[in-house]
Amino acid sequence: MNLVIVETPAQAKILSNVLGQGWRVEPCHGWVRDLTTDRLGVDVKHDFRPTLVIPPGKGNLVRRLLKAISMCDSIYAATPPNPSGEAMAWHILALSPDVGDKPIYRVTLDAITSEAVRTAFAAPRPLNMKRVESAMTERILDRLIGFGVNLQASKTLSGRIALSYGGMVTLRVLAEQHPQDTDISPRWTATVAFHIDGEAFTAQVFNTKGAPLRMRSDEQTEQLEHLLKSAQFWVEQAVRGTKIHPAPAILNTVRLIETANREWGLAPQRTLALVASLYDMGWITHPDGQPLSDSHSAAQAHIQREYGNDYLAPDLPAHQGIAPTDVARLPENLPGDGAALYGLIWRYFIAAHMTPAVERVSAARIFAGMSYDKRYPLELRLQVKRLYFDGWKRVFMGELPAGTPAIVPVLKQGQALVAEQVTITPEVTLLRPLVTEGSLVATLTGLGLNAQSIADLIEPLHDFGFITGEGVTLALTDDGREVADYLAEVFDELISTAYAGRRAADLSLIASGEVSRLEVLRTFWGRFGDTLRPATRNKPIVTAHKPIILHRAEEA
Repeated sequence: MNLVIVETPAQAKILSNVLGQGWRVEPCHGWVRDLTTDRLGVDVKHDFRPTLVIPPGKGNLVRRLLKAISMCDSIYAATPPNPSGEAMAWHILALSPDVGDKPIYRVTLDAITSEAVRTAFAAPRPLNMKRVESAMTERILDRLIGFGVNLQASKTLSGRIALSYGGMVTLRVLAEQHPQDTDISPRWTATVAFHIDGEAFTAQVFNTKGAPLRMRSDEQTEQLEHLLKSAQFWVEQAVRGTKIHPAPAILNTVRLIETANREWGLAPQRTLALVASLYDMGWITHPDGQPLSDSHSAAQAHIQREYGNDYLAPDLPAHQGIAPTDVARLPENLPGDGAALYGLIWRYFIAAHMTPAVERVSAARIFAGMSYDKRYPLELRLQVKRLYFDGWKRVFMGELPAGTPAIVPVLKQGQALVAEQVTITPEVTLLRPLVTEGSLVATLTGLGLNAQSIADLIEPLHDFGFITGEGVTLALTDDGREVADYLAEVFDELISTAYAGRRAADLSLIASGEVSRLEVLRTFWGRFGDTLRPATRNKPIVTAHKPIILHRAEEA
């Protein structure tokens, strides 16, 4: 009998039906071992040896898995196709005394469909111990940083603090992007409406340097409004052309989180939960996997059939990402609250195979004054866009409404214009961009942190009272700023964005086999050990663990 280890019961059910007799499929429900929680759990003096334990509540699960291992002839690890999935399987195997010389295979499931499962099991690979080492190194680094920083911060700030490494970097990022509380400045913006060729268009008022003209007081707005209402306007410069909008890339995890957060206010944690469900249902590929081999040709066939050859891009998209497993499965056919998210994934995948959208643009630089020889020290800029060819946008908005003009007005140098209306609009100008949950995920993943871990840390930061915000917008509270300032003062380099990037690079080097776990940990401790050492004064518990012995033919 062959044993297959997957992550979830839903995956186990599908694989059991596909593989049939002779196969036993067991879910592991994530990692079955982790560092002990009641102490540091890392023996710094003995090559950073970890003390790993089975988390409470997983004892029966582990016994079931070990029994299945003892009864099988070979083992297939079909856990998620990323380093965490590799380590997830290894932790189970490392607990078993019955692995012995049993063959161990790694299967990466880009999708949970019958064809994808059969294809993956027809070409397994060895378990990659370098990726396991990378995942274990990350966990040890997180513990060394978390234990050392939190212990000192709790004593200094007189309150229990239990931040993850990602949480510390998050507070640092928020503090650096919004170092002051006076980020909002009230101003007014001026616009002038014109009628050209029977249509109304609006031009914004700029200063002579080409920057938007914004008033700072009621007196300035009243003076400008009086000048503009009595002014003459003429076109100083006019240009016409086209603007090309290339098709978007296939969505990856970060862009999906950002888009869902921006458009619907969907929390990153909720987005990732829906993505996991859609993957388990067999509707989409894994975020860390590849689109199925026939997906691109299926997308091309759909575009030709529904929109015609003019909408079909000559080349396949260069970027990989999350894809529907069957493009014929339309978004409206999906039940439940994952339908909207699936629709987003489906549309971006189809759009990535389509031609660019084309706009026709007419732009003008307009002067104003009491007369042509008495010009005001300002200018207006008018830009009119009309969609000429919808291209990839067709999949998002359907056909162009009847009567939509594709022609933009023809403006000539020296042409006189008559103002229809002058509008002075109060606005709130943000001196720094708002930080949303989606933009935070994008920033931190750019530093090498995992999207799932970032999504999981946002709620605890709210619970601790360190961050707040209306809707999806995030900001530090007073307590959060106090902690962020303390961390920056005492652990400056350790929680800096620069170190986060170097840390991610080190983990990648371990996964590729260029450096060892021990090299990275020794370098880290030589650099930051003195800063974190107060956390290691308690004598660590050293527990011997039987290492996993892989079948010779399956060693990575």
